[in-house]
Parts: sequence; structure tokens; C-alpha cells
Amino acid sequence: MTEAPLAPPDLELARARRMLEAAALLHASGFHEDAVSRAYYAVFHAASALLATIGRTVRTHDGLRSAIGQHFVRTGQLDARFARVLARVAADRNDADYNAASTFGPEDSREALADATAFVDAAAALTTGAAEPGAR
Repeated sequence: MTEAPLAPPDLELARARRMLEAAALLHASGFHEDAVSRAYYAVFHAASALLATIGRTVRTHDGLRSAIGQHFVRTGQLDARFARVLARVAADRNDADYNAASTFGPEDSREALADATAFVDAAAALTTGAAEPGAR
């Protein structure tokens, strides 16, 4: 993944919401691997929105996970469960996209969609300055 120009947080969040919509449609149509992949990209764009609020962008998917951990989880702005969500949906996306032997069923895509929705909502709350839903 090459470094992309820094997009404003609102554009990243809009893209994240579109990816959630796509994931929901794919899930409902039985395309569970594709739903898992789109759920990851919803999280990816929501995480990119967070980084945009501090003027950061990253070059790799691993860099994204690291930067979110460093700048948002370790500082207490984002609950640690979202770091686990990001890692899990990234691993699942990799399997869904590249491992033909890997299978995903309706429960897998439902869980990915629920996790992605929660991540996007938390990122949206942080980018607008509102308190994170479910924060301690």
C-alpha cells in the first residue's frame, strides 16, 4: 500500500459508512467472504479518519494498526477492544481475500459487520469531539 494524500476525516468516515453498507448488502446476499473484506475496509477508513485528525497517514495496513495503537489506544482515547477489532478484521480480510481454503459463514460476516459498525461509530464520535460510546 502506498502512502495516499491525507483525506479529511469527514471523507474517510463517509467512505467507512459506504463500506459498511456494502458489507451489509454482501452479507444479506450470502457473499460472506466479501462482506468480511468490506467490513475491514470500513474499519480501515474509520481508522484513517482518526489519523487524519492528528495530521497522520500511513504507508501500510500494519502501520495503520500500529499508529492507532500508539496515538489512540495507548492515550486512552479509544478503548483497547478496538485495537483487537482492528487486528481481527485485518486478519480475516487477508484470509477472505487471499486464502481460497478459508471459509466464512453468515455468523462470521455478521460479527465482522457488528465489530466494524462499532469501530466506525467510535471513530465518528472521536472525530467530532463527542465522547466515545461505551467509554470507561
